[in-house]
Amino acid sequence: MKCPTITISITTPFLVFSSREAAAFEIGCLKTNVAAVNPSSFFYPSHLHSDSTLQSFDTRCAKRVPRRDRSCRFALLASRSDEASSKSPLRLVDLPALKRLVQEASTLHDQNLSCTPPLDQIASRLADLETESMADPNFWDASNSARSEIVTREIARYTKLKEQLERWQKLRSDAEDALELLQDLYEDSQQENAEMIQLTWEECRSSAQALFDLSQKYELQTLLSGPYDASPCALLLTAGAGGTESCDWVDMLYRMYTRHAQHMGYRVTTLDSTPGDVVGYKSVELSIDCDNDAMNPYGWFKGEKGAHRLVRLSPFNANNKRQTTFAGVDVVPIIEDEQLKDIEIPEKELEITTMRSGGKGGQNVNKVETGVRIKHLPSGIAVKCTEERSQSKNKQIALARLKGQLLAIAQEQRLQDINAIRGDIVEASWGAQIRNYVMQPYKLVKDGRSGWETTNVEGFLDGGEVLEDCVGSLLRWRRGVEDKEREERDLESA
Repeated sequence: MKCPTITISITTPFLVFSSREAAAFEIGCLKTNVAAVNPSSFFYPSHLHSDSTLQSFDTRCAKRVPRRDRSCRFALLASRSDEASSKSPLRLVDLPALKRLVQEASTLHDQNLSCTPPLDQIASRLADLETESMADPNFWDASNSARSEIVTREIARYTKLKEQLERWQKLRSDAEDALELLQDLYEDSQQENAEMIQLTWEECRSSAQALFDLSQKYELQTLLSGPYDASPCALLLTAGAGGTESCDWVDMLYRMYTRHAQHMGYRVTTLDSTPGDVVGYKSVELSIDCDNDAMNPYGWFKGEKGAHRLVRLSPFNANNKRQTTFAGVDVVPIIEDEQLKDIEIPEKELEITTMRSGGKGGQNVNKVETGVRIKHLPSGIAVKCTEERSQSKNKQIALARLKGQLLAIAQEQRLQDINAIRGDIVEASWGAQIRNYVMQPYKLVKDGRSGWETTNVEGFLDGGEVLEDCVGSLLRWRRGVEDKEREERDLESA
């Protein structure tokens, strides 16, 4: 049975709807006819898929179809050309949203420029370093290796910064010029400008989005400006309260941090691991070094220090009960020997024990006590090293790591002397957690410091963009806390 033709007033050229969805749209008062068509011939324009395009329903403009015909589908046949309407420049661009994107990208760019040396100063410094490296014929000799390494590192850093500033400026200029041209074309609103408007809008959006993304990444780099943030770091994962479950939790964290370091472009090395009695690990030590264009290793990972709490249905519980377990994460900067040579720790504050390293290496590591463990008695911090085949080398490495850890803690506690450090050790138990990972009865990862949270637990444990977002949120939160403390000190001094 054919459905009757009805007449309605519309504003949108295309709409596919049922008899229940008969609606009037206000753009024009264009009189058109609605005819029944086969459902297989429906036309769905891409810009009408969203519910936001459906406007007010006006029963005065549409005639209801009898109940028996409500299963019929109708397509609106506009009296104007489909092709002309679909190319309307007003429907292709969202100018206010594009203006906001350009404004946000420009604001973030200006904020980054305020804490970055000007381009002319960077170029001058780069020229001085290149002159120094080329003027002296003995500059690259082994006797001058320390200075040559510093100069090489500085040249690479300033060259990268110069390229970044030039690229940001080009993206900003492209976005602003395209937006200005787009506004002129949009005001004309002529049909022949539709293609030009679309191309200009795409160019402006891509440039502004690229500038915004790059500026956000650089903003995080500016937050990593601590004295040891550029140093490589060591991550020590330790099983806490929870027994076998906590050993498996350490294994999960081991996988998460390894994948995250690779995602961020770092180089990861497993220094030491102690397997659990059933599954997982009792402890794992990782070394994370800067590779390629990655950000500062210690500065990025130092916020992970603390107790991490997991709640899930334990696969090691016969009754499949929900269980809570903990693991401790400690982050230590690996500082160069030159920065540590002036630091002295009294022998009476150190407890040094030796052990067999075990593992690969033959009788030297399995029968001779080459491994070294050094404990700092005032703070309770202990460092173990079993990497080398020589006890003296292991002792030297362990002592350097202990000094680096004490230096980092002194900087966190704003102390002038490492001898003032007392009892700063991670406790992986109730009440000490910095982050909660809940997998049952609901899914939630929440950082107890910044308040950041997500329900994508699996994505977080995969160590990808979700964890990156969490660390970035923590860095911004810390900057806000430091700014607030600085303002309070300024008010008190005034």
